[in-house]
Amino acid sequence: MPAWASIKLRADATWPLLGAALVVGLIGDQALRTGTFGLAASVAVALLPLVLILTGLSRSSSSRLLAIGGLAFAAWLTVRASPWLLWPDLAAALILLGLSASFASRGSLADVGVAEAIARAVHAVANGSAGSPFIVKPLVRGRARISLAAPIARGLLIAAPIAVVLALLLAAADPIFASFFNVNVDFGQLAGDVIFVLAGSLFAAGLLRVASAEPLERIDGPSWRLGATEGLIVLAILDAIFAAFAVAQVLGVTSAADETLRAAGVTYAEYARSGFFELLWVAGITAVVIIVFSRITSMRDLRSRRSFIFLAEVGIGLTLLIVFVAFRRLSFYEEAFGFTMLRLYSHIFAVWIALVLIFLAADIAGLYRRRRWFVGATVASATAILLLLNVANPEALVVSLNIEHASSSHKLDADYLGQLSNDAIPTLLVSRSQLEPGLRSQIARVACAGSRDYSAPIAAYNLADAGAAAARRAGC
Repeated sequence: MPAWASIKLRADATWPLLGAALVVGLIGDQALRTGTFGLAASVAVALLPLVLILTGLSRSSSSRLLAIGGLAFAAWLTVRASPWLLWPDLAAALILLGLSASFASRGSLADVGVAEAIARAVHAVANGSAGSPFIVKPLVRGRARISLAAPIARGLLIAAPIAVVLALLLAAADPIFASFFNVNVDFGQLAGDVIFVLAGSLFAAGLLRVASAEPLERIDGPSWRLGATEGLIVLAILDAIFAAFAVAQVLGVTSAADETLRAAGVTYAEYARSGFFELLWVAGITAVVIIVFSRITSMRDLRSRRSFIFLAEVGIGLTLLIVFVAFRRLSFYEEAFGFTMLRLYSHIFAVWIALVLIFLAADIAGLYRRRRWFVGATVASATAILLLLNVANPEALVVSLNIEHASSSHKLDADYLGQLSNDAIPTLLVSRSQLEPGLRSQIARVACAGSRDYSAPIAAYNLADAGAAAARRAGC
């Protein structure tokens, strides 16, 4: 069995780990019962990295740094209200915690290849799935102590039917005594609580088992390799297609393509504002293709290696051109119709994929060959961008950009802005003074429609929701 499929342990579960898993489950139950992101969600997620660090499972500096990163993203679950941030924040926190558990005793994200990253993901799933038998081992080891309670259990079983019969007779004879047994229990909610506690505890148990598993050694790519000729042909075809697209862009900015656009029934303005999503898909797919072929193509001789590097670098350069065109077309579209969260995130994805392509070009060129840094740099760039988005508040940014656009165009989709989360409300109310009276009244209508009071239970407390209610009280 390969090491990445092994579920051997380097350390068994302890009573503190069992207790920690149960505590995570109990707080997770509070988060799931509220049905929203808030303080309980932050605490439940934040407990996981704290358990990894405080129990000593997280030994390496890389693992502790990743755990702290998960802790940071957990905090934002209470600060922000936008689903465009909350779900990525939750995903980032859990991914960083998974990486922290994977590197708990050995290894570093700064030196992990693509093949090893995939192997570690499989290893984490295999070990995480065995979390329940792992976490109950303290109970199994303590069965001798539990057996001491056997006489007590037998006594309770013997006494139970006698007690039930006597209690029923006494309840029939005395209504006051009968009232002692009128206990109002919501069995539906109780069952839901049991399921939520088990779900949270089992997730924590899986994470703790990953951190307790035998560490993986360095894993290189598969021994099988695609021939150099096949890999070079794939890159050459990609380069040819992208080169043709580059020619099309040159023709598009000149009058040479006017006849073609007229024949297609497309004006130049429509042409310049379309196709950006498809272009971003092309860039993403191309990045994956080049990554895969750079890892599976055999380059044993110097000539084939140089040819591959040349074609790959040309392909990356042309893909960067595609990303630039997509970014430019999306900007033209926003100049005409304003911003939405999808358009803003498309801009951000374009910047990130361009950054990944630059990393890939440097990696293929042989920069810092001693370390396998590409995967770590990609993960670090994604988490850094998400962290900056949390700080910047993207929904407030969309509001500001649309208000600025409306100041010159005198057009504003107030209904769309009203559909944004409470992250946008304070900025929406403050910035309306920049608009003409008609648009200002539209903003007031959508922004003031929500509640001005905030009295959520402590488990569901959210700073953005509380701030929006305060902004409505002050500005509506």
